[in-house]
Amino acid sequence: MTDEILEKRNNKLKSLIIEHDSPAPKEIPQEEFRLKRVGRPLRPIKYIPVKSLIFYSKNTPPQFSYENKIKTPIGRNRLVVQVRNVGLNPVDLKIMNSYTKNMNTETGIGREYSGIISEVGESLRGEWHEGDEVYGTFFHPNLGYGAAQSSILVNPSTDVLIRKPSNLSFSSAAGTLFCLGAAFNILDKLESKGHLTESTNILINGGTTSLGIFTIQLLKYHYRIPKKLVILCSEYGATLLKSHFPDLCDELIFVNYVTNARQIYKPLQDMINNREVISYDAETGQPISSPYDQGKFDVILDYVGGYQLISHTDSLLAKYGAYTTTVGDYRANYKQDIYNSWDNPSANARKMFGKLLWTFDYSHFYFDPNAKYASKNDWVNKCAELVENEVIKCIVDKVFDWKEHEEALSFLRTGHAHGKVILNVEKF
Repeated sequence: MTDEILEKRNNKLKSLIIEHDSPAPKEIPQEEFRLKRVGRPLRPIKYIPVKSLIFYSKNTPPQFSYENKIKTPIGRNRLVVQVRNVGLNPVDLKIMNSYTKNMNTETGIGREYSGIISEVGESLRGEWHEGDEVYGTFFHPNLGYGAAQSSILVNPSTDVLIRKPSNLSFSSAAGTLFCLGAAFNILDKLESKGHLTESTNILINGGTTSLGIFTIQLLKYHYRIPKKLVILCSEYGATLLKSHFPDLCDELIFVNYVTNARQIYKPLQDMINNREVISYDAETGQPISSPYDQGKFDVILDYVGGYQLISHTDSLLAKYGAYTTTVGDYRANYKQDIYNSWDNPSANARKMFGKLLWTFDYSHFYFDPNAKYASKNDWVNKCAELVENEVIKCIVDKVFDWKEHEEALSFLRTGHAHGKVILNVEKF
C-alpha cells in the first residue's frame, strides 16, 4: 500500500489526492514559558467618610477635618450613629485648655449627642436597628475622640446609648444626658448618705447652669423635697427659671449674686439670722420682705466654685450637713481651667481629713458617664424614664450651626449660658 501511494498507481487513491501550489505554512516559533511575579491588584476598602470638628491646641482655632474614616464592615459589637446634634459642656473647654502645645494630633469636641443609627454590628442586630433614633454620651477625654462628627463609631458596652422618645427633639436630646446624669448621681450619692429627706434645706449656687436647672427639677419633681430651694443666680436667671417652671415660683427663693458678688455669704447669713428674705421689685426697686424659717442649710450644692461659701460654713451649713462642689475652691474660669486639675491644698485637706477636722461631709464631685459605671445605680435607665415621661426637660439656651463653632464656644466660655448650648451637625 505504501508503494502504491508513493508511486500513485492506485487510481482510487489518486482521485483523492489534491495538488497544492502554495508552500506549507511555516512553523510558529514558541517562546520558552516562564513564571513571572506581578503586582497584586488593589482591593477596594469600603469606608464611611467622616467630617469632624477638631482642634490641635488651645492656641489654634478649631477646624474641620476629613481624615477620619469608619471602615466597613464594622465590628460585631459596634454601631455607627449619624450625628444630628451635639451638646457642648464646660468640660469641652477644660479639655481644650489642657492642650497648650500643638502635638500634631487631632482632638475632637463634644461629649454628648443625638442622631440616627446607620450601621449595626452583627452581634447587636437583635437589640438595635438601622434607623433607630438615639442619644447618648461619647466621653473619651484622654483619647481625643469627640462627638462633633458627621458619624461616630459607638461601643454600647462603654458608651451610654438610649433610644430617643418621639416627644424629645434631637436638639434637646443632645443636651440632656451629660448634665442630667451628673445631677442624678450627685443627689443619689447624697440620698445614700442620708442627706436627702423631707426636712432637708438646700442651697444651690449656680441655679441657672445646666447642672443647676436639672438639679432643681430632680429635687422638686423626683425627690419631692418639700422645703423651698434657695437659689443663687442673677436677676435675669431668676426670671428665666420662673418662665420655664411657673409651677415652682413659690417653691424657690432667689438670692441675687450679682449685687452681692464680693460677699455672697452676707445675704444668706442675714436671711438665716433675721428670719426673712429681702428681694427687690423689678420695676420700682423697692425692697420686698418675706418670712424665712428654714434655718441653716443641710446641703450646699456649689456649681460655680470659689471660697466664699466654704469659708463661712459655720454660719451657713448645719452640723453634719453636706457640701458638694463640682468646681472646687477656685471660681470657675473657662478660659483657663483644665481637665482633671488638682484642687488647692485646703480642698485636698478637706477631702482627706474632713471627717476628723470638720463636722460636715465635703465632696468634690467628678462625673464619668461611662456605661460600666451606670450599673451601680442604673442612672441611665432612670434618667431616660424621667425624660420620656416629661418629668424632666432640657432647657436649651442657644443652637448654633456647627460652622459657627467659634461663636458657640465663645458664648459657652463667658459662663453666661442659661441652659444648654447645642450644635447642629450637617449630613455628610
